[in-house]
Amino acid sequence: MRWLRGARPLLTATALVPTVVVVTALTVPASAATTTSAPRPQAQANSAQPASAAILPPPPGDAFYVPPDPLPAGQPGDIIWYRSSASPVPDATAWQILYLSTTALGGATAVSGTLIVPSAPYSGTRPVVAYAAGTQGWGDQCAPSKEIAAGSFDEEFAVNNLLGKGWAVVITDYPGLGTPGDETYNVGIPEGYAVLDSLRAATRLPGAGLSATAPMAIEGYSQGGGASGWAAQLHARYAPELHLLGAAMGGTPANLQAVAANINGSLFFAFLAGAAIGFNAAYPSLNVNQYLTPAGQAAFQQLDTMCQEQALATYAGKRIEDYTVGGVNPVNDPPWQAVLNANDLGAIKPDLPVLETHGLLDEIIPYSVEQSLHNQYCAMGVATQLNGYPGDHVLTALLDQTDTVNWISDRFAAKPAPSNC
Repeated sequence: MRWLRGARPLLTATALVPTVVVVTALTVPASAATTTSAPRPQAQANSAQPASAAILPPPPGDAFYVPPDPLPAGQPGDIIWYRSSASPVPDATAWQILYLSTTALGGATAVSGTLIVPSAPYSGTRPVVAYAAGTQGWGDQCAPSKEIAAGSFDEEFAVNNLLGKGWAVVITDYPGLGTPGDETYNVGIPEGYAVLDSLRAATRLPGAGLSATAPMAIEGYSQGGGASGWAAQLHARYAPELHLLGAAMGGTPANLQAVAANINGSLFFAFLAGAAIGFNAAYPSLNVNQYLTPAGQAAFQQLDTMCQEQALATYAGKRIEDYTVGGVNPVNDPPWQAVLNANDLGAIKPDLPVLETHGLLDEIIPYSVEQSLHNQYCAMGVATQLNGYPGDHVLTALLDQTDTVNWISDRFAAKPAPSNC
């Protein structure tokens, strides 16, 4: 969420005053989207899985982000290579990692990220939290691992709140951001895999001192809220060995079609165009270029080099129809509908408690989208708490911090999970 840069002070969970309106009375119709289940890679707890790959020495500079070709054999979450990185806080050790994960179509891929471990001893087994970042942009320079090392990551306040509790934090860059190719932006299935595999990678990093049986949780907002939700939904089938105790998701783009309709022609059109690039990367048969005019292809290629702030300014007020042959909207075509439906949240029951936070005045992702997901989870019997806040998309990322950190802390303390179904 790069537009927050310069607008957010560094915050700690104890310094924030919780300003929360718990909303249970609002009701919206259930999503009309038809959802389909995600691909089902074999659960990695199966002893028949291949042995972990040997960790390779890292190449220097940006070559770190270019994985070996072919990829080494191994399991999702295995470290390909790693190196020390600048820590965003004193008294912590940080590493950049390149690890194995899974694509939307079930193939192997490499994903980069950052692991940060506080230096102070922890009483008991140190918990590990996967922080799923919000939108940073589409150019490789926007990868969170690069921004964290440079001291320019605009969600550092949230990461620091977790580190301040003594927890280790791992932040994925998501598939295709930093590493070669286009980011699979807002494609929930591979983002969920990348989050779960970042937790595996954290416990497999030599010298990090983290246990494979450590208590774990996930936090994410905006794009990261979707990734957190998908990790929660995929946990039981993809990574059941992880001791995952809860997933906090905020500003969640749970229904992608509803979000697309809301931002087409708005100040936030870059998110829609970026999602078109992301889905095309995850599902190449969509062939987004067949819909685009030559000028549209050039515009999308330009967006793919930008970080969020520049992209929002450049494409403000645009519509997808401005870039397509005959002014068509590819989102309405059956192939696109199928993959969008497959990546909408709410069709798979998470096997762990969920916290949902959302701004009542969210101008990007309508509150009704989160409310609908909450209703779906409630119908499944999920222990889910939905908190509504009197803010827009950006402000709510600040307002929910105390409640989010406290909720995760309660999961680690084995307290009963709240629900307002």
